[in-house]
Amino acid sequence: MKLLLQSVTDLTKGARHVTLAIVAVLGFAGIPAMAKDAIRIGAVTSVTGPASYLGEPEKNALEFMVGEVNKKGGVLGRPLELVLYDDASNAERARTMMQRLLTQDRVSAVMGSSITASSLAMEALAARHGVPQITMAGARILTDPVKKWLFSVTESDVMSARVIYKHMNEKGIDKLALLSSTTGYGRAAEEAKKFNIKIVMDETYAAGDSDMTAQLTRIRGNRDVQAIINLDAGNQPAIVARNRVALGIKVPLYMSHSMAAPEFPSLAGRSAEGIRMNAPTMLVAEQMPQGSKERELGMAFRKLYQDRYGRVPNTFAGYGHDALVLLADAIRRAGSTDPAAIRDALEKTRDLVGVTSTLAFGPNNHGGAFEQSSSRMVEIRNGGFVLID
Repeated sequence: MKLLLQSVTDLTKGARHVTLAIVAVLGFAGIPAMAKDAIRIGAVTSVTGPASYLGEPEKNALEFMVGEVNKKGGVLGRPLELVLYDDASNAERARTMMQRLLTQDRVSAVMGSSITASSLAMEALAARHGVPQITMAGARILTDPVKKWLFSVTESDVMSARVIYKHMNEKGIDKLALLSSTTGYGRAAEEAKKFNIKIVMDETYAAGDSDMTAQLTRIRGNRDVQAIINLDAGNQPAIVARNRVALGIKVPLYMSHSMAAPEFPSLAGRSAEGIRMNAPTMLVAEQMPQGSKERELGMAFRKLYQDRYGRVPNTFAGYGHDALVLLADAIRRAGSTDPAAIRDALEKTRDLVGVTSTLAFGPNNHGGAFEQSSSRMVEIRNGGFVLID
């Protein structure tokens, strides 16, 4: 398999120092002198607003990895220039920023956004202008059906749900209440049937709702419910967590990998205790087996990110990393900055191992992440994530 990152160990005076070589981007050992004209690429992330805990680490990782690529000689002997805008977790602003990137900044490709609604708003412009877009949001509707110019580096909500449903099977849970947003993320109820799990209640809330007590009260009144699954992104799952505890609901609460971030327990407070979710191995790299690829890559990226920003990266920083290196790799293989050539190279990506998943695309698959999820089940305990499978 082709690695996005190759860990290099240097044992000096008994200390183990880990650095990263971006071999998939460069494809050569030496570092050439870069040409003066930069390759301009764009990004839109949710740096502020309710989804900022997704968008800020994505922004950090994108900027950091552009610097790492440029240190290694850039792409095609040219430096990358990143033009990045904040959509403030707002789909209409994301559309405006996408328009600016395509018509004023004249970028060759765009990464973003952090959430489904914003990514969909951007996609229409990507298709109209014929510029490839790599989203870091995770709803299945982004890539199913396939959209010619849109690619994703994340595991979808459906893939996430499969990991959770498998865990429920092992725990003997077969009657479930689904609580999800109407914005398009998390409508994965049909997958439960494949695991012989019955959705006995299906409750929804709208974007911007600040209280889910009514929905959870109805769920509490159904004695058949053995667990609740809340598949959503942004800040509303924290509200769900707090409302659940306030109502004294004891059945377990499951959430998706979108909540697999150190910021979530802080946002939800003590209400986060006991919540279960699937998470990329990067988040629990130190709990993975010694000598495993997942531990080595995850720990290496975490060290570099923490050294730069003073805190541990969350899952979304990993998505930012994988999006940037995927794009740089596609530009290198295309041998061109022509958007159509980059799109075609993205579609031909095979077996690219990132810090969150392994990526492979094709004419009928722009979802990227392998259908067999590499994520693991974790539970929040004492404000941290503990591997439970």
